[in-house]
Amino acid sequence: MGITERRIEFIRALDELYRKYNKPVHYSQVAEKLGVSKWTAYDLLTALKDEGYVECVYTLNERGGRSTLAFKVTPKGEELISIEKRKENLSKVIEELKKRLSTLSRLSVNDILQTGLKDVSTVKSPILKALNITAILFIISQKLAINWDNISSTYKTLSASIDPQSGLLGLTALIIGVIIAKAGLNKYNSIIDSKIDSLLNRYKELLNELSNSDKEVLFNITKEIYRGKFLIGEEE
Repeated sequence: MGITERRIEFIRALDELYRKYNKPVHYSQVAEKLGVSKWTAYDLLTALKDEGYVECVYTLNERGGRSTLAFKVTPKGEELISIEKRKENLSKVIEELKKRLSTLSRLSVNDILQTGLKDVSTVKSPILKALNITAILFIISQKLAINWDNISSTYKTLSASIDPQSGLLGLTALIIGVIIAKAGLNKYNSIIDSKIDSLLNRYKELLNELSNSDKEVLFNITKEIYRGKFLIGEEE
């Protein structure tokens, strides 16, 4: 059987108990934590052992007598927990971004740029700061009615970049370039010229603060935004 939410729940519970007591955990403790029978806990932990997510060890009974069977999470199980946490964090990031897109869509270009940098400075997470800048640029491109079909081939080349940082800088430079070109044809030229450099410089600084894994997350979300997967407040 593949890994399910139920099994992930058991691995997490076992890991939390192990960290709490700093020793392998008896299956009855896992059962108590999750509100299931001890035999259910034993059967599921045994199945997880067969799949390599947990291991069982025999520990000496502190009161003497026979040793008891206990479990702990393996490196494979720890990696699974780490992946699940990253997924949860990514979901939170996406929800925050959707709210941001919805808020920005109701502002004028002038207001977006006037408040954009100020809003970015209030966000604590570097990845959310970077995504706020992405959102600002994306909404401005929509306000200026930029035709993405005209730059689709360049977008595809940049989004195929193996290096997330190069891809992010390339995509950001692309959208800034088309924004400046389009703004030069209308009333927004002076407003955009005075603010866009600040956004780009701040974006570059933020990339240097991010870990490689965060850059990969940022790159994937940015590609989805520019590909049109993220609409105002909803996802296709």
